[in-house]
Amino acid sequence: MAYSPAPEPRRATLWALLAWAACAGVMLWLFRADYATLGFRDPDDAMRLAQVRDWIGGQSFWDVSQHRVNPPAGGPMHWSRIVDMPIAGLILLLRPLLGAGPAELLAIALVPLLLLGGLTGALFLAARRIAGTATALLAVMLLLTAPSILVQFTPLRIDHHGWQIMLAALALAGAMDARALRGGIVAGLALMLWLQISSEALPYAALFAAAFALRQWIDRAEAPRFIGYAATLGGGALLLLVILRGQMALVARQCDALSFIYVWPLVAMACATPVAARLVGTQGAGRRFLVAGVGGGAAALAFLLTGGACLTGDPFAALGPVAYRLWYLQVMEGRPIWEQSLSLRGVILLPALLGLGASLMAARAARGAARMRWLTLALLLLGATAVSLLVMRALSVAHVFALPGIAWLLLLLLGKAQRSILAPVRVLGTVTLVLLTPAGLCAAWVAIAAKPEPARQASANCRAAAVLAPLRALPPATLFAPIDLGPDILVQTRHRVVATAHHRNAAGITAVIEGFVDAPPAARAVIGRTSAAYVVTCDGLTEMRLYADADRQGLAAMLARGRVPGWLEPLPGRGPLRLYRIRPE
Repeated sequence: MAYSPAPEPRRATLWALLAWAACAGVMLWLFRADYATLGFRDPDDAMRLAQVRDWIGGQSFWDVSQHRVNPPAGGPMHWSRIVDMPIAGLILLLRPLLGAGPAELLAIALVPLLLLGGLTGALFLAARRIAGTATALLAVMLLLTAPSILVQFTPLRIDHHGWQIMLAALALAGAMDARALRGGIVAGLALMLWLQISSEALPYAALFAAAFALRQWIDRAEAPRFIGYAATLGGGALLLLVILRGQMALVARQCDALSFIYVWPLVAMACATPVAARLVGTQGAGRRFLVAGVGGGAAALAFLLTGGACLTGDPFAALGPVAYRLWYLQVMEGRPIWEQSLSLRGVILLPALLGLGASLMAARAARGAARMRWLTLALLLLGATAVSLLVMRALSVAHVFALPGIAWLLLLLLGKAQRSILAPVRVLGTVTLVLLTPAGLCAAWVAIAAKPEPARQASANCRAAAVLAPLRALPPATLFAPIDLGPDILVQTRHRVVATAHHRNAAGITAVIEGFVDAPPAARAVIGRTSAAYVVTCDGLTEMRLYADADRQGLAAMLARGRVPGWLEPLPGRGPLRLYRIRPE
């Protein structure tokens, strides 16, 4: 039995709320230096703000393109307005009270913390349903001290990753609901929203479907959970697709986002599953297996009919070989575990494996419905861990699913330590448990596995507002700038850029990479085909070093050595930013 001095449920809920509020206050203080300059940690956060500004400024709800990217064609995007809505809503609500600038700043600082509050509540509810109040409260404490999760909820972190993690926890709460139909509907709603935000939800939608199908095969009482999940996911995904993307989305094929190729299979499952349950019945295990088979088979058949090139094609292949190699393959957060550093491999794996082992131990010790909940958690955690092995940024979801098991194990070991008659065992045993928290486990592994690196001179933050300030003195123009600088240039200035790190703008990305990698004569031809009036580089930017290493005779390498071709006119300036006016032909 686990050590569980269980607090009263209402008091535990209050403690969880206070813990979230304290964590939010600490993070607001820690990141205070970034507010005045909009110091985003990731270019996608800057692009999100640019998208919200355009929407508030009058851009159509259904038009999520960035028209200041790759003009005059514009930069197509596949982002969802769901993520934009709370940011825009807070800005519009606060603007009459605070003014435009402070309202925007407060919104982008608070929205990630509000999402963290939603995650805290969902995890607390899920863990309490799995193992009780004490485990739930400790799981919340582990969550609010886990850097691998909190990194997606810091102030100004307004991209979609926090939404994905919160919705995963909400789906987990639905999976653990004692009322099967309600739990299936909640999980279906969570995955329905997640799919609209990112197609990265597809493997998780399949994972929850498989877990619910297995549970209803074992236990007839679980059949409403599977049927409710299938009907809600398919029906809701279709409705939201029309609302958020417009009617044309029902016939547009997009492999990299929710479109008809994915929606119609979900609709097929939503229709086939309840009909099969009605016609076949759920009285026997064989019949329930058939119901799941009919629902899953209908989805698979529909996908074969609608998938087309998406069945085997790579949505990033349109980038071309140069852009694919020098941009896409360099985005390490989207790469598998075997391409990561040794220290990062441990950060990805260790908390998930500990949580998986603990969940199986808890399942062995439990009985009846409690055992089934633990086994369901273990299955979902195993699937989420498999996804994180293929895509590094998915580790946060796996780590959230690991927290109830880790909390249960810590309480168990704490009880054993506290019952020891030896004082050193009680003290040292209790202190040592810190190493089994996600934060302690990752810190210990990094300290062991990280290789010492030679000291390097600190590079300037090329995306900082102070570094980009000289651009404000130029008249509005199109800049041929590194891809990673593009979103911050859009936010900090009135300029346009040729490309940002968003793959649907394959033409702009390819032009920027070829323009910097090609030799100056060829680079001039590439840049001349854009509307750019200036070339921008920045000393110390990793992207520029990558281009220079790709071809030592290319434009990026020549500019890094101070060899400026005659068709570029250097502009005076100080700091790491380098500006060149493009001389006309």
